Amino acid sequence: MNGNSNGAAPASQRFAAELRRLRVMAGNPQLKTIAARAQCSQATVSEALNGRRLPSEAVTRQLVGALGGDWPRWKELWRAARTELDDRKHHTPETPLRTLQAEMVCYPDPSAFYRAAAERVRAARREIRLTYLRLHPPSQWASPDVTAYYETVLRWAREHAGESASVRRIIGVPEREGVPKPAYLGWLLEHQAEVRDVYAYEARVMSWNNACGWHNFSIMDDSVIHLSFSGVGRQQLSGFSVEGPVFLSYFAAIFDRAWGALQPLDEYVARHTR
Repeated sequence: MNGNSNGAAPASQRFAAELRRLRVMAGNPQLKTIAARAQCSQATVSEALNGRRLPSEAVTRQLVGALGGDWPRWKELWRAARTELDDRKHHTPETPLRTLQAEMVCYPDPSAFYRAAAERVRAARREIRLTYLRLHPPSQWASPDVTAYYETVLRWAREHAGESASVRRIIGVPEREGVPKPAYLGWLLEHQAEVRDVYAYEARVMSWNNACGWHNFSIMDDSVIHLSFSGVGRQQLSGFSVEGPVFLSYFAAIFDRAWGALQPLDEYVARHTR
């Protein structure tokens, strides 16, 4: 990664420098020792320490814990670095007209949509961002293609955990007077247990209702976005996919801005199950 125009080092490199200092303060343990303590691969530790890629928040927490660091402080450092990297990624020069072209594919039914989305998930290399904002939790979808899609996302996160890859998911939870629907809270508890040890996967929660306009989408790397739109019935859905850098950058910016302001899944569940 290149530095900023003002000469400052990229956020991931500054973050890595702090992480290397923490390693020295911890007695300079070997990579394999850190990896064993953090339950991740040596490649992930090496990339984080060398600043080649900013690790996910979950992986960072494991690394900081392995080195005896103070997580509340490191949580703020990580979020500042993540915000800077996201802002820089979406700050681009004026786009030539020829790059505004995009390729769109419309799908005839939900099954076709989710099968296509799952196929693109399997082809992803480094990052998946997705949202889920509906009145009913995913457990109430009866379609096997929907189930297979979400299973594919989690399988990808597990298979890419050692490659500094990440899945980030925003979950919109319907609330009434600040209290989530019981069915949703029950599903969140199940989901929390399901992803507890999937270090490449992170979820954050948005308080939401159907009067709030937002988007259901998934972005695979920075190459394709799938958007879905609910119908009147619980399982009615239409959707399409788009490949085009300008179109994708718009939704990626929406996602990244929201991400920094939302509550992690574990914190949300703890707050509503006391």
